Amino acid sequence: MLDVATEIDTAWVQSVLRHAGHTGVEVASISAQPIGAGNVSDTVRIGIEYARAESVSPAAVVVKFRPSAPGAHEHGLRSGAYHREIGAYREVGGRQACRIPQCYWVAGDETNINLVLEDLTATTTPGNQAAGCGVAEAESLVAELARLHSSFFPLTDEAAPAWLVRMSEVSDYWCDAAERGAGAALTRFATDLPPEFLAAIRDAVALVRTWYGLPQQHLTLTHGDPRVDNVLFERSGAGVSAVLLDWQFTGLRNPMYDFAYFMSGSVDIAERRLHETRLLKTYIDVFAEKSSGYDEDQATADYRVQLLSGLYVTLAAVAVLPDNDVVNQLILALLRRNCAAAVDWKSVEALGDLA
Repeated sequence: MLDVATEIDTAWVQSVLRHAGHTGVEVASISAQPIGAGNVSDTVRIGIEYARAESVSPAAVVVKFRPSAPGAHEHGLRSGAYHREIGAYREVGGRQACRIPQCYWVAGDETNINLVLEDLTATTTPGNQAAGCGVAEAESLVAELARLHSSFFPLTDEAAPAWLVRMSEVSDYWCDAAERGAGAALTRFATDLPPEFLAAIRDAVALVRTWYGLPQQHLTLTHGDPRVDNVLFERSGAGVSAVLLDWQFTGLRNPMYDFAYFMSGSVDIAERRLHETRLLKTYIDVFAEKSSGYDEDQATADYRVQLLSGLYVTLAAVAVLPDNDVVNQLILALLRRNCAAAVDWKSVEALGDLA
């Protein structure tokens, strides 16, 4: 295993490909092109030139290592992100639970990660969080979430891998951050959000510890952060399909955590209102192809309460992200969608009924 991405060389790439089954390849040279800002990981597209190739030898791979920036790496160490992403690619890939990039190599522990993935940069379009996504894109992701969740459902705390996030274990961190973020948001966006949205923030944050302390039922393996900018979309004559990325928040949660988080944060308000009942039905139909015991009535009841997942994470983001125009435009878009969903479904009232 290598320590940092700058250590990648032809011998290492060749050994990775041979490990993945390309036993006859000889790598002549490689080129490296960074992807992203390195805030969460050092991600590099590695172009490959062969001295000897096979018919299916990849022209490039995407390699993900721990971030070289000390502060970002320290966050990765504290959060357990490396261990979770390693575990997710092994578990999700091993079960072919949902569409993720093909994994050629994964190694590491709590201190580092070496992840070598299929290069999809030429065949897919990344999601745009500020803009959100359309109905066709939403439907494709909803189907992948249902496949993921049903592949592991039902999952108990005792049977679940130790590296999965448990809500009780992260409650203090997220509650503290959401409370700080709510105070900042109510001041910063006081003239940008309508009164009912500001009231939703105040009422929701008053119950954030209740939400994180709810008894956990109908548990499964969840992605944890299915924002549209953690998704690649493939388009073909058959339509749109979704590829899920970035598994650092994989956890043991209610299935509707992912569904509600996505719907309340990544889908236009009007589009969500028009299509969410149908999309929930699509989710349940796909879920039932692999697993039973989770029906539309239960999912709808869970959805109503789990819609607060997106609002609480957005409020926490206000507390930790810099206060600048670019960040605030994104946060404001998220808060509008999050609050609209919570108001539409009376989510705070539903949570209060469970308290």
